[in-house]
Amino acid sequence: MTTRQLNMYFWTFMFWGLSFVWLTKVVETFGWVGGVSFRAFAAVLILLVLAKVMKVALTYDVNDTKHYAILGATSVAMNLGGMTYALSKLGTALTAILVTTIPLYSALIERVWGKAKHTKLMILGLWIGFGGVVILIGLSSQALDLDFFLGFIGSTIASFGFALGGNYSKVRAQHIGAWEQTIGTFTFGGLYLLPFMFVVPIVKTPTFASFGWLFLLAATASSLAYILYFRLVAEIGATKALTTEFMVPVVAVIVGAAFLGETVTVTDLIGAACILLGSALVLGLLPIRRDAKSIAS
Repeated sequence: MTTRQLNMYFWTFMFWGLSFVWLTKVVETFGWVGGVSFRAFAAVLILLVLAKVMKVALTYDVNDTKHYAILGATSVAMNLGGMTYALSKLGTALTAILVTTIPLYSALIERVWGKAKHTKLMILGLWIGFGGVVILIGLSSQALDLDFFLGFIGSTIASFGFALGGNYSKVRAQHIGAWEQTIGTFTFGGLYLLPFMFVVPIVKTPTFASFGWLFLLAATASSLAYILYFRLVAEIGATKALTTEFMVPVVAVIVGAAFLGETVTVTDLIGAACILLGSALVLGLLPIRRDAKSIAS
């Protein structure tokens, strides 16, 4: 990757890693549904203002509406909705670790859509990654109660949704600019989740500080990070762009331990290491000679 792409890569995972702490503050007031929906609308507002100030020429084609609708469903409603719900059940560290499965899903989707073949190393990586998830579920220090399994389901929906959205953006929406994709995606994503606030209302009356956390989250982890992310998808591909998720738990766990008093066990680290190793094998990131034989998709 070029220096510019590495800079985009760095700030993408930094914003997303730090967002777990800010998201915790937002959910405490707005709830997990409101936290995502209001965050989406705030991100759209921020981007429209920035576009005006920076004189960014935004172009919209009515034929692209379907792309925004699909990206809003996958990259916001499924991804952020599922992740925020998981955060409310599992906490920062475990949620951040579980979403590292995103590149695994992305690699599978990318190969299915591209009619690629699965090497033996890729199959091995998938099993190792799956084993890491099993370790986190079966040996986690957190009680295996209803909250745990609901949180795990939420994180799975989030991971698959984001992987699907990233690949869709690369295959079907690459002609759309990063600014337009981000604004359109968050507009539809926010609208999808808004009706659910009748079921999951705001937790408590928002304060000035609450709105501060909301707009900080929207400005960094949504507006800026997603523009960088969509540009990376267009330039280096969905799966490589989504490997930013490898570094997200590192940042999130450090910040969670430092500011939220959360603990990380050896079991959590072993499970995370398996997921990262599996993902690296799937993506061919390790200096291992590739298997010449492959298994048809």
